[in-house]
Amino acid sequence: MDINMDVSANRMTGKQSLAYTNNSPDTLRKVFYHLYWNAFQPGSMMDVRSRNISDPDRRVMDRISKLKDDEIGYQHILALKQDGKEVGYKVDQTILEVVLAKPLLPRTKTVFDMKFEAQVPLQIRRSGRDNREGIAYSMTQWYPKMAEYDFQGWHADQYVAREFHGVWGDFDVRISIDRKFVIGGTGKLQNPDKVGHGYENAGTTVKQPEGELLWLEVDSLIRQKSNANSSLRPLLVSNRANWRHWVASQQIHSQRLQPRGCEVRR
Repeated sequence: MDINMDVSANRMTGKQSLAYTNNSPDTLRKVFYHLYWNAFQPGSMMDVRSRNISDPDRRVMDRISKLKDDEIGYQHILALKQDGKEVGYKVDQTILEVVLAKPLLPRTKTVFDMKFEAQVPLQIRRSGRDNREGIAYSMTQWYPKMAEYDFQGWHADQYVAREFHGVWGDFDVRISIDRKFVIGGTGKLQNPDKVGHGYENAGTTVKQPEGELLWLEVDSLIRQKSNANSSLRPLLVSNRANWRHWVASQQIHSQRLQPRGCEVRR
């Protein structure tokens, strides 16, 4: 994926190329994606449910119904092709249903190319912007995500409370964002001599960015306390339980994780 984040509008545009293998014994004529952020809009299934059950999630309550246009979340599909051919699709709240241009036979592969845009919602649950801890962006389920197909069929339920198990794979993600931000993610560090912070090999000198590097949660984005000339740096933690292992880097590459790789461009 190639992502361009506009922090002034809390919106992103993205291009996604997804190589999908049908490992089932079935012929697939449709596929489904999750568009999780569409739940954070007044009148969504999550909103209506939360306002009409006896024990709503206290983080949600009636907060979605009060979101303004620049506070809602959404994921809009701008274009979608299968192996270079346009496909028909429709969006039903948090589910994208795609009719394939060509059926996908068992043990065969196809490639979906998508263009999309999204707006980061004001944080209601885990995902969103400007949370109470001061994190600018907590980015979970932030891209159109292929649903799981297994022996039970497609797991393409509407998002009203919990997320669903998804497809595993290798990820290569490039993100462009204002250099005042720091990107955090998980993975196995591949370039310690460019990172420093105790990860570099003995005797290696690594030039560090000026300013204070903040701690942040896994899979979150946070503003960096630094001067205007400092570089954008991604953060990486190799062990969630070991907070001392946050590092700053120009490039992150990980192996068979979600995402597999991340390169931040200035």
